[in-house]
Amino acid sequence: MHRLAALLLALAPLAPLCATAQTPPLPSAFTPGDNGAEYFPFVIDEDLLGGAPDRSALNTPITAASRIVVNNGHFHAVGRDGRPGTNDDVRTRLYGVNLSFGSNFPALDDAPRLAKRLRKLGFNAVRLHHMDSFPTDDTTAPGSILTTGPFPTFNTEAMARLKRFIGALAAEGIYVNLNLHVGYRFRPDVDQLPVPQGPPGVAPIGNPLHVYMPRMIALQESYARGLIRGLDLRGNPALAMVEINNESSLLAAWQWRQWEWVVPGGYAETLTSLWQAWLTNHYGSTAKACAVWQVCANPTAPVPLLTPTDADIPQDAIGRLRVRVGEKWRKVSSQWLGSDATATPPSGRMLRLQDFLQFLADTDSRYLNRMRAVVKAETDARVPVTGTQMAYGGALNFDSHAAMDYIDEHIYVGHPEFPSRGYTPRDWRMRNVAPSGGVELRRLLAMSYRRDRTKPFVVSEYSQPFPQPRGAETIPVLATIAALQDWDGLFYFDYTYTHDGLKAPANFSLSGDWGKYALTGPSAQVFRQPNVAALPDRIALPLPISSRRAIAASTAFDALDADIATRLGVMPELAFRTQVAIDTTPNASSRFVAPAPAAAATPDDSIGFDAAEHLFTVRHDRVWGVFGDAGGKRVEGQGLLAEFPGKAGQHTSFWITPLDGAPLSRARSWLVTLGTWTTGTQPGSMPARPKEVVAYKRDSSWLTLEPDPTTPDQPSGATETAAPAWQARSPLRLSWVSKDGMPTVYPLDGAGRRQAPLAAPAVRRLGDQVTVDLHATAPTASLWYEIVMPAVTGSLAQPAARTAAMPPSDGASRTR
Repeated sequence: MHRLAALLLALAPLAPLCATAQTPPLPSAFTPGDNGAEYFPFVIDEDLLGGAPDRSALNTPITAASRIVVNNGHFHAVGRDGRPGTNDDVRTRLYGVNLSFGSNFPALDDAPRLAKRLRKLGFNAVRLHHMDSFPTDDTTAPGSILTTGPFPTFNTEAMARLKRFIGALAAEGIYVNLNLHVGYRFRPDVDQLPVPQGPPGVAPIGNPLHVYMPRMIALQESYARGLIRGLDLRGNPALAMVEINNESSLLAAWQWRQWEWVVPGGYAETLTSLWQAWLTNHYGSTAKACAVWQVCANPTAPVPLLTPTDADIPQDAIGRLRVRVGEKWRKVSSQWLGSDATATPPSGRMLRLQDFLQFLADTDSRYLNRMRAVVKAETDARVPVTGTQMAYGGALNFDSHAAMDYIDEHIYVGHPEFPSRGYTPRDWRMRNVAPSGGVELRRLLAMSYRRDRTKPFVVSEYSQPFPQPRGAETIPVLATIAALQDWDGLFYFDYTYTHDGLKAPANFSLSGDWGKYALTGPSAQVFRQPNVAALPDRIALPLPISSRRAIAASTAFDALDADIATRLGVMPELAFRTQVAIDTTPNASSRFVAPAPAAAATPDDSIGFDAAEHLFTVRHDRVWGVFGDAGGKRVEGQGLLAEFPGKAGQHTSFWITPLDGAPLSRARSWLVTLGTWTTGTQPGSMPARPKEVVAYKRDSSWLTLEPDPTTPDQPSGATETAAPAWQARSPLRLSWVSKDGMPTVYPLDGAGRRQAPLAAPAVRRLGDQVTVDLHATAPTASLWYEIVMPAVTGSLAQPAARTAAMPPSDGASRTR
């Protein structure tokens, strides 16, 4: 759990929400950086923010009619009649953000302020995360819902604060996603459990002993009951969904080679007993199982638990198949994967291995079903519940989650790594990657392979953490993909890990990372309104149980993606052309016909990816954006021309959205959002200067932050940077044809207020063409520009491409 380590390293004493931020004086010139970029200071006031960037109007207070239910494979608000599946149901997509640790428990006066802040960003859901991780008896600024007493002993102050906070969120139209087990580590002496006789050191945070140990499961049931009752969530329409077990399963521990922590002395005996019972149930006896496998050393003795070494099937016995997937070669066993994987039934060691993995999936399932029953009994039968994430279990999670109400996933682009022993705040690194590089975009598209065609699909954690230079890309790109694929929820990780918003960027936090922050509101519109329509066609990829078991037996992390490529001939780019999901119960007699290779563009060419240019573009009549390496290039469509005067390779991330709800071609005003890279200030610098990204230990394949002056001997600076924040300059030139006169272009300050309009030559006209230069000078540089057209009739030439339409009759056109 490197992410938890990164958060803990930056975790500071929690404080009340800060007062209004001080607006810095306008700079007279850009500040040059050593890396060739230019910067300007910018501060967003989250409490005063209003005007064009404010997306509060997307929300309305939650009422009984807002209760979330699952219907026809999607989330819906149940409507005024309170009955799902009726004509007044309203399709609802959840665009949310994570809160972690103490940020879940704001003080009385801070709760409504925080809720309003989140509403302004277009969020309509909050994931209550890491509430159980670090029990504390602190009642002044609690960081956990638990005290240090025996599990589960609740912190009454934290419970009261969270209950009030849920009410404040509901008043702002924001649902909650309640997480149960996330980070609590059972304490044998306090919780009356055996002392694990396992390997030395600290077990991984997701170590799934609690999935199979009876007393641990019973204690988790008590925790779930107490938490739901304490928060008064029975029948509460603010409760959108419940997650049982964050990033943890027996299957995941096997796949991640953390198995030795799962079977310590004092615990392994219980799992072994469950294994014997499973074999008896499936084969009649353990001896009969051994007779089928023909690999047991002593067929009359109890069958021992397998270990990951039992998965190392000799390669010379089964051959190898190299398949081209994406931009690199991956080795995949032809017995495990490929067209022959389902044709020849497994036998011997492979059959024993697949049986054991099925046993793990069934044991995961039994735990999840038991916890789901408790949640349903304490709330109501219609509350959507899921187990863990698809990356933490893989293809057999479709089986362990068969009774769950929706499917969940996590994905990170450029996650930090800690190469030294332990987690140190000044020795870390990350790859300089982004969706516009291609590989990461294909990972985002391939999440469609984790979607069950019969259930809602949610990504409850995603991020591209600071200090990724192209870190603002993932928010808009994933919102666009999710809208095209008609997913049901996105939750950014995270808003902040403290009670307070930040003033400069820090690791995963959205607050303080103002380039990402600015792009969040328009991205909410893309996903929620939706400004990008779902693709009308759908395809279900057959994934029978034989394939799921074969994939689970593979040691390849990307075995599911490779199987779909080799067995079905499908690549991630198909998600540009049609909605993609998995069919876990395909008709055995039907033959899947692979679609023709898909171009990386929607059928109407309004959205696409140019791999050669490293550009992801959205050229739609209701939203227009460019993300990637745009310096020296030009993009046009829908009557707009965008040019990027910067040097080659310079990055851009920007949205253009209408402010009056009309198509861009007829809108009276636009908001241009330039989500440039954000950084903090190098401590002790005189004059103050931006903190910059450098190569990690002179290895250009890795990046880190320049060292702090107090620790020059360390390879990295701390990921929590000092204020004030700086924005990288990203010059943008927009042109369009208009016969209606000159627009007025207002830079907006950090509170969304109009500043003095741009003057010539930044706004100019040549014949019928209007041209606007943004980021032309430091005093006028901003993250937001409001462009007001001179006439009601609009200003753009006739759009060059048709606009995609919402699919009919499935409720999507009534997205909340």
